[in-house]
Amino acid sequence: MPARGGETGMTLVEMLVVLAIIGVMASATVLGMGAASRGANVAAEAQRLASRLRLAADDVMVSDRPIALSWNARGYAFLAWDGRGWRPGSGESYAPHQLPTGISLDMGQRSGPLPIGVDGAGLPFAARLKGPRESWTVAYDGLNVSVTPVPAT
Repeated sequence: MPARGGETGMTLVEMLVVLAIIGVMASATVLGMGAASRGANVAAEAQRLASRLRLAADDVMVSDRPIALSWNARGYAFLAWDGRGWRPGSGESYAPHQLPTGISLDMGQRSGPLPIGVDGAGLPFAARLKGPRESWTVAYDGLNVSVTPVPAT
């Protein structure tokens, strides 16, 4: 049998490693497609506001501590009453939230901190989150929070 010098080519293991690397790279590319062009998601921001409102209402009910919603066109925060006035709420749940570029918050004619009443005791309100292509309404009636898309006009 003739002696073999340096064999050329790839082993099966080397081929499988190369295929695995190609698969991982292809997956990352597919998952990232369009991520830059998706922009801000108005529906997700509406759901976030609704979840934070539910949490604040639950806190008011359980702790009997007044909490209010404060807002401007660029974001919102939750405030707590300390006996002398409204102060920024403590904790991540009540931290100010800045809306992504392209999304704005509209509360209509309302102004000032809006106390969150529970058991139907507070004033109902609706917040409209507006984006470039869609709008969503987050409504709170003192008992429930609902999130609905605004029909295109």
